[in-house]
Amino acid sequence: MSTVTVPLALVGDPFWDPVPFSWSLLLILTAICLLLTIGFVVWMVLQPEEPEVDTKPLVDKATRQDRETAVTIRRRLDADTGRSDPSEPELR
Repeated sequence: MSTVTVPLALVGDPFWDPVPFSWSLLLILTAICLLLTIGFVVWMVLQPEEPEVDTKPLVDKATRQDRETAVTIRRRLDADTGRSDPSEPELR
């Protein structure tokens, strides 16, 4: 039979043993963890499915705006370098 030897300086020291071991405390903490886990799993299962949203119009609009912005920037750069007429209203 083996025995665990604990230095006498550590026996009963509240710094090393702030909460004495208790089976009831361990069972309560285990029950709380189990209850939270089961609750989380049930909550995840009961979540509604994401609705199918057609994003094609939003993507098309964003792409069109990005292309228009790129064209405007390209024309402004051309006007700044003297390759096009800078007197157009949208280039000012």
